[in-house]
Amino acid sequence: MKKIVILILTLGLLANSCSESDESISHEQVELFVAHYKTTDPFHGTAFVVTEEGDPSEKHVQIDNFFFEPGYNYQLSADKITTENAGTNSRTVRYRALDMISKTAARPDAEFRIPLIEFVNGRGMATFIRRQADSTFILSNEIQFNCNYFCADLDRAIEQQSAIEGTFTHGPDGTYQLQAVKD
Repeated sequence: MKKIVILILTLGLLANSCSESDESISHEQVELFVAHYKTTDPFHGTAFVVTEEGDPSEKHVQIDNFFFEPGYNYQLSADKITTENAGTNSRTVRYRALDMISKTAARPDAEFRIPLIEFVNGRGMATFIRRQADSTFILSNEIQFNCNYFCADLDRAIEQQSAIEGTFTHGPDGTYQLQAVKD
């Protein structure tokens, strides 16, 4: 009798547990404003810096079907794909570019800040920079940058795992030029 009760309870739990059908996927066409640079992201390495029309909060996201050229600000029409999984009470958002509405050059002296080493809650210190053999640095294995006079500061921060942020301008061929570092 005990086995039958346990079996019935187990079947009941399984019937009410999470399944792929618990997720809900919605699509919405939105307008995105994409900044002229990419920033670091603990989950993807680098990410686009975007705001959605009507929502001034800055987001760091991936955008499918989008060819990005550093040094340009973009206005895009995009499909916002939101997946909600009731079983885990979580939501993920993805974007897929549909049309480029505009592409405008950023000022040549435009400065932007990027975390180079930062504390990521639940993961510890995340280091997004690495020195290459030719004494240049690379950001998240994607963007080369010239360290100017700050190479020793970066080496020290990597060695000591110290949080550090860089202020950059755009360089030639999609590279960044480090202008300042901040602990």
